[in-house]
Amino acid sequence: MPRRIVLKIAVLVIGVLLVLPVYAFVYSQGTHKVSQKIVNVFKGVETVQVTGSIPNEMGGNQLGIFGGVFWNPTDFIYQITRIEFDASSEKTQVFGDISQGSGISYPVSGWRLAGGKRVFVPTVINVQPHSVQEFYVKIAGNSIVANFQIDVKVTANETVYHQPYETSQSSEDVPLSLLWLGTGPLPQFSTSATTGRETTFYISLQEDSNATAIDANGKLTIQLPPEFTNIQDIGGTGWNAATIIGNVIEVANTLSVRESYLTYAFKTTAPNYEGLYFCNASFSGVPNEHPIANFSVLVADAV
Repeated sequence: MPRRIVLKIAVLVIGVLLVLPVYAFVYSQGTHKVSQKIVNVFKGVETVQVTGSIPNEMGGNQLGIFGGVFWNPTDFIYQITRIEFDASSEKTQVFGDISQGSGISYPVSGWRLAGGKRVFVPTVINVQPHSVQEFYVKIAGNSIVANFQIDVKVTANETVYHQPYETSQSSEDVPLSLLWLGTGPLPQFSTSATTGRETTFYISLQEDSNATAIDANGKLTIQLPPEFTNIQDIGGTGWNAATIIGNVIEVANTLSVRESYLTYAFKTTAPNYEGLYFCNASFSGVPNEHPIANFSVLVADAV
């Protein structure tokens, strides 16, 4: 066989091998052309982890939502067997009570308070590949003055994943501030968007104690991943016009809030790649409110 023909065949074989990792097959059958993609490119969070959304500060004997998200960006199913809010590093008992049920906790039952320092639930939840699982429960403080750490923990596939957060507690009636996604009042810590499309997001500031109001002139700060573009302020009742620098939004509340919530809205264009993306929110309020919330955004192709 002539050398030129051999070289052409070799080039053709190499070309086919380069195409195969992307497509399982491309062929014509009658008038129907079929192609099947076997490689998906995912961006965003790449490791299994847990994040939390924690109130700060906590008033005496006032119930407030503690929430979190378990992230599974892998190609495998992860089975959750235990969820826990752990303050055992504190010397004194900081938790006084819990409340659970529909709209108050997820899982809706089975939560336990142990030793005034740990709130946990044994459970079985399967988390599918490239998805997340929210969880939350209402916890009351123990009427003490303390600054302490809460470790948000999830046991999945026999491994404990955890993330610590700082909080504080008062012995008096103070506001109990929380942040979550959506327009309230039900807790939400994850949401979704479509690749490459403009999406409107809502973040709510909740006062959950019915004791003392969060005053006006606090500051909500939202930090989006760099893959989100064209961020635009929408606003909402009780909010000033926002300042947007890069991927950071800062906006002040103009109204006080007590046993209710204020919802702020903005829009942005989602990334072009599917994946789980990390959104961070915090609030610095009056008189002494500093809640932190870590949210997840699942970006997927249109169905």
